[in-house]
Amino acid sequence: MPPVPDRSIALSNLPDEELARYAAAGQLNCFEELLTRYRDRVYRICYRCAGNTEDAEDWAQECFLRAYRQLSRYDASLPFTPWLLRVVSNTCVNLIKTRKRRQQWMELGLRDEVIAMAALDPLARALASEEERRALRAVEELPPEMRVAVVLRVLEDLTFRELSEALGVPLQTAATRVRRALARVRESLRHAGRDAGESRGEVDE
Repeated sequence: MPPVPDRSIALSNLPDEELARYAAAGQLNCFEELLTRYRDRVYRICYRCAGNTEDAEDWAQECFLRAYRQLSRYDASLPFTPWLLRVVSNTCVNLIKTRKRRQQWMELGLRDEVIAMAALDPLARALASEEERRALRAVEELPPEMRVAVVLRVLEDLTFRELSEALGVPLQTAATRVRRALARVRESLRHAGRDAGESRGEVDE
């Protein structure tokens, strides 16, 4: 008979690991509690990887669906958060690759229009400065593995050890991936800055 949580203890008082163990045994209310705890964080990661709210909603749902399906493989003696972030990072990488294959039209001159549309949603409006928009655009152009690494390290503020666990790669690999990604972003921003200056008629002395 599958384990059930003590009814005298509110689910909100149970640790993630215990909730995951009960959820893996079929207690859906325990998984719903985990979803409540992590919904905002998972959505935020998905939004920053996807770049728009519509995909972010779908990606977040896919992340939780995959997490639920993989709960039987989760070791409840280990922290739950790194395990979930690994599911999320793998899911985002796969979805970025899938979307890139399906949306080749974005490479045909429509990218600026798509970015402009994404900038209309509430989260993007908060990133008001042109420099921040350029930075996000540069992140969107990174390869999937690098994009997810930067989102988790820089925007989600994971330590390199936490990032290593979330990505399922050695610590040095995680650090190298972030370093190379940031170098690409900086180079992209330098090019964008030069292009912007030329469009305003500015020239170097």
